[in-house]
Amino acid sequence: MSRRSSFGYTSYRQSSYRSGGHRGHRRRLGRGMVIGIIIAVLILLSAAAVTVYFCFFRDRGQNKPDERSSAVSAPESSVPVSSEPPQTSEKQSSAPESSFDPDIEGYRDGNVFMYDRSGYEMFYGTDDSAESYAKAVSELKKAVGKDVNVYNMVAPNHAPFGLPEKYLSQMNDERANIAKIYSSYTEDVIPVDVFDAEDTHKNEYTYFKTDHNWTVTGAYYAYRVFCDIAKTKPAELSSLTKGSITDFKGSLFVATRTDENPDGNKELANNPDTVVYYKIPFVESCILLENGRSEEQEVPIIATFAEGSNAYSAFIWGNNPYMKVETTQKTGRKLCIIKDSYGCALAPFTTANFDEVFIIDPAYYEGSAVDYIKNNKYTDVLVINSIMSANTQFRVNDIMSVIN
Repeated sequence: MSRRSSFGYTSYRQSSYRSGGHRGHRRRLGRGMVIGIIIAVLILLSAAAVTVYFCFFRDRGQNKPDERSSAVSAPESSVPVSSEPPQTSEKQSSAPESSFDPDIEGYRDGNVFMYDRSGYEMFYGTDDSAESYAKAVSELKKAVGKDVNVYNMVAPNHAPFGLPEKYLSQMNDERANIAKIYSSYTEDVIPVDVFDAEDTHKNEYTYFKTDHNWTVTGAYYAYRVFCDIAKTKPAELSSLTKGSITDFKGSLFVATRTDENPDGNKELANNPDTVVYYKIPFVESCILLENGRSEEQEVPIIATFAEGSNAYSAFIWGNNPYMKVETTQKTGRKLCIIKDSYGCALAPFTTANFDEVFIIDPAYYEGSAVDYIKNNKYTDVLVINSIMSANTQFRVNDIMSVIN
């Protein structure tokens, strides 16, 4: 995770803020007030008895539909369908709706929102920040020229797929913000809208509980959407060998560890994740320039030894200046990925589709990505960022820094 801070693109180590209910103050009740309360309670009990009669005994034995479901639907986008690009869709999810327990209450633990033993980021991006990001991606497309395909994927975070409406209504609409980005390009940028894909599979293990990133499963569904739009055949998971790292307590858990509470949030501590990865058979060579090093090194694309709170860095060794992968494929296409941490879990899959994959994190990369793309005759560029970082000026500045 970047050390920068704004919205969810944070170190999570800012000063904690707490939310709490109204503090109760004990007051002595006069006798008259006590009598009034007793009368009010008796009236309510009488009303409840009447309700029970009409709702249960009167209709008992009749064939009625099951009305016990407490499912809450995700909010509809406020952006008109006509304003969205062809790839954007507001169709309803085909997956069964998630049922939320009304007795579970969310709460804040510092900068982390907690609900049902999982941590979440709250989204507050705006149309202005969406347009600023779209402009930066458009400038990248303008710089690389018309012969290079530039795709932009904005990854939603876990909140739209894991929180009930009563909490989603307290933040800004992620689907609408993503649609705003996709409709605000000034150049021929190709949007890769993965919102529906994540929504369709929201009942699967697509996001971590203790970390702000998506899992390899969430990344894989996004990768399939990219392949469809880029007109290339995705690798099938059934052909890959799976590995895993257990007892992962990631960035959201770490964020709850403070001087006052060094053990962190107990719900997250007792509900660790598993980082699943897939061994990639398409790699011929993998060269990494790691943070803090001046020389490249040849490494495996998956750092299977990663552990603890850094287990997510198993994917392409985490956020580093760059990684260059030469593959065994003969497609005639080369891909440059410009990404934040969400791109880490997705990038390895793309080695099945391109002869070379050059992966950079613009927060750490020094130099011109545009020059590299042109000099090495890259055919495709995928810009992938989470919605949290896409709506920050930091990420806009990062993208602009690799254009010049």
